[in-house]
Amino acid sequence: MKLLREYIRQLLTEAAKGPADLPDGVYVGIKSFGNNTQVFYSDADGKRRVTIKPPVGRIAVAKPGRSPHTAQNPGSCLGAWQVVSSQVSDGWGPLLYDVAMEVVGDVGLMADRVALSDDAYSVWQYYMNSRPDVVKKQLDDPDNTLTPEEKDNCDIESAVEHGLLYPHTRFVANDLRDSPVMKVYTKDPTTIQELESMGRLVRL
Repeated sequence: MKLLREYIRQLLTEAAKGPADLPDGVYVGIKSFGNNTQVFYSDADGKRRVTIKPPVGRIAVAKPGRSPHTAQNPGSCLGAWQVVSSQVSDGWGPLLYDVAMEVVGDVGLMADRVALSDDAYSVWQYYMNSRPDVVKKQLDDPDNTLTPEEKDNCDIESAVEHGLLYPHTRFVANDLRDSPVMKVYTKDPTTIQELESMGRLVRL
């Protein structure tokens, strides 16, 4: 019960961090190069913050197959981009995830398919369970457990790492649907619009 309370408190804390919570002098930078994009906390010139005082950190996203973290035979994953690395101050992760999700647009954003920290997994749980403004699209495994189509097939290593009971002969479909890692997430560009209206967004 104590762990559950701490988990709920963590989600509420993360949910509270938005553009309006940015301290004076802190901006959100976006840097795109080819098939990769980084979103990070910066100064007014777009220089990444290097300090012990939050918020600091960045997330990097890439198209499927464009990252060394992508496993063999990743499937098409509905064409979604994936988060390939993230390191962000406690409570400040979802704001950067929101921006990255909005940057990639309708194709959506998904978790790293191979390696995923406990903190990153908690962020995806937060999106699946506590963000009604975010659209969730279901991914399938490489064995077509949910649908016969190939376009939604995706690697499941990070889902298995975080509790997906697989392989087995029962309830596989429900396991896939219950895993926050087996989703693609999209949202309207409301966070970017708010940051722009505040003069707190830096595009490089």
